[in-house]
Amino acid sequence: MRKRALCALLALTLLLAVCPGAALAEALPPLKALRDPAGFPPMPIYIDGVLRLRGYAAAEGTYIPLGALCACLDIPLEWSADEKSLTIELDGITVKGRAEQPYFRADGRYIWAPEYWFVFDGELYLAKYPVCKLLNLSAAEKGGVLALDCRSCRVIKGGADYYDLNFPMGDVYWLSHIIASEAGIEPMEGKIGVGNVVMNRVADRDFPDSVYGVVFDYEHTVQFEPVSKGTIHEEPKPEDTIAAYLVLEGANTADDCLYFVNPDFGSYWFDNNLEFVKSLGRHNFYIPRSAENAGTNAGTNPAAGS
Repeated sequence: MRKRALCALLALTLLLAVCPGAALAEALPPLKALRDPAGFPPMPIYIDGVLRLRGYAAAEGTYIPLGALCACLDIPLEWSADEKSLTIELDGITVKGRAEQPYFRADGRYIWAPEYWFVFDGELYLAKYPVCKLLNLSAAEKGGVLALDCRSCRVIKGGADYYDLNFPMGDVYWLSHIIASEAGIEPMEGKIGVGNVVMNRVADRDFPDSVYGVVFDYEHTVQFEPVSKGTIHEEPKPEDTIAAYLVLEGANTADDCLYFVNPDFGSYWFDNNLEFVKSLGRHNFYIPRSAENAGTNAGTNPAAGS
C-alpha cells in the first residue's frame, strides 16, 4: 500500500513539474504580453475524477490546453497557427474563434473571450471560462487544482433566433441601438460597458425594469443623449449587435456601474456626486457613492451617459 502511494506521489510530482522552456512561443493579438508560462504555477486538471492534464494558473486566469482537452474528450479540433483561428465540431455544431476577435461564435451564440489565447510549446491554451461555457463543462477550482465535470459535454446550443426567443422582446433591438449610438466607435470592451450600465439599471430598483424603460427613462431628464438627439434610431453595425449579444450572455467590462460619461463633454456632476470606477475607451464609468462618502453637491443627474 505504501509503495503504491509513493508511486502515485512520484507520478503527480512529475506531472506538476514546470515545463522547461524558454520564452512564450507566441502571443496572439489582441493579447497583452503574457509572462512565460514556465513561470506560471502549474495547475493539475482532473477530468471526471482522473488526473489527465496540466494547465497554468496566471494572474489573468486559469488556462487549459485546449488541444489536449479535446483529445481526451474525442472532440475534433482544427487550429491554424498561421490564421490564428480554431474550429471545433461536435454534434453537428461548429464553434469558431479568431485571435483578433475577443469572442467565439457557436450555433448563433457569442461567448466573450478577451485576452484568453496563448501558444506555448506548440500547444494552444484558452482560459477556463470560455472553454467551460462553450463545451458545457462544470469546473471546480480549489487548492491549486482544477476539476472538470465533462459528463454533459456538448457545444452550447442556440439557433438563428436564440436571443430573440430567450430574452424579452425588444432587448436586442434597443440594447444594440444604445450601444451603437453611445459607443459606436469604441472598442468591444467599451461597447459592452455601455450595455452593462443599461442591464445594471434594469436590475436596480431605482430604475425602470426593462431595457426599453432604461433607454427612454425621463424621470429626471433624458438619461442618454442619443435619445434627445434622435440618433438612438440609427441602424447599429454588426459589431454593436454582437456586443448586445455578449452582454446578454453575461459579458461584463463595467462591473456594477450605473453611470458613464465622456469626460470630453464635461464630467463635473459625475466626478462630484459619484465614485469613479474605470475608463473604457472614451467613457468614464461610475457607481453611486456610499452614504458616508456622498458629496454635498448632489443634484439632478443631467444624463446617464454621453
